[in-house]
Amino acid sequence: MLLDVQDLSVEIATAAGPLHAVQRISFGLNRGETLCIVGESGCGKSLTALALMDLLPKRAKRTATRLSFAGQDLLSPGSQGARELRGDRIAMIFQEPMTSLNPVFTIGDQLTSVFRQHGKGTRAEARARAIHLLDKVGIANPAQRLSQYPHELSGGLRQRVMIAMALMCGPDLILADEPTTALDVTIQAELLRLLVDLQREFGMGMILITHDLGIVSRIADKVAVMYAGQVVETGDVDQVFARPLHPYTQGLLACLPDPQRHRMEHLPSIRGTVPSLVGELHGCRFRERCDYAQDACSKDVALDARGGDHPYRCILPPVGTRQPTLATTGAGR
Repeated sequence: MLLDVQDLSVEIATAAGPLHAVQRISFGLNRGETLCIVGESGCGKSLTALALMDLLPKRAKRTATRLSFAGQDLLSPGSQGARELRGDRIAMIFQEPMTSLNPVFTIGDQLTSVFRQHGKGTRAEARARAIHLLDKVGIANPAQRLSQYPHELSGGLRQRVMIAMALMCGPDLILADEPTTALDVTIQAELLRLLVDLQREFGMGMILITHDLGIVSRIADKVAVMYAGQVVETGDVDQVFARPLHPYTQGLLACLPDPQRHRMEHLPSIRGTVPSLVGELHGCRFRERCDYAQDACSKDVALDARGGDHPYRCILPPVGTRQPTLATTGAGR
């Protein structure tokens, strides 16, 4: 297994008490596989990726019972830590390339510094590698682009530069945190196809963080649905999409645009708001928004696979597919 994560948690100290941003999530990833982590904003998707990279803010504390990469224990004091692996064997594509790229350095400087910092070759070899990868990600005149600054490139080109930077050292694992946010729809599709093609070509594992279930259905092998810092359902993407078992997953899928729906009908939404994650937490995090909530939901619910189904975090048995009552946004399509 390329990546093995067991009981990963992230707590952030606040004046009101610890904020339980990520709560004991577990997953595994093999080479060549794509895991998509989905959920609404604030559910802990990005912090999960930052925890894997050991890039959390100072007030955040990471814990886990196991965190291993290619057989290396990343939690052991004597192990090769994330500092040596970052940018080399594990690379991350961040959400917003304009804030991720340094505005005072050229594209060439930023690409080649990653390569040379990890001792992959000389300055000339780093430049040749940068030109090759810029061409690979579809940037015309790559040699000339090396002397440009980030502000001289469009959003789509900057994101392609970020992808090339992630590939500079030939990583085994790519973490892509909503890499197509704020880009034109056609550019989004191009970049996603590019990521998938590059993953297959280089045999990398990929964790893609997104809130777009349409993307998940097209490119994922496995999916983990997060809500309020917890994984509430996980499994092969075909299983989860064909038979969602957690009410939150069912609600997300029901909110997808339906081409058969009349254009004047309201878009559905999940009622209520996400609970506070500060202080002591008990019971199902989704119970205040769930149409099936019972007294038993006030107790903690384990992520469990029952009856041979994929794991989900709910007291309800895996019988059929329940369709929750959804609120509406009040806005037509």
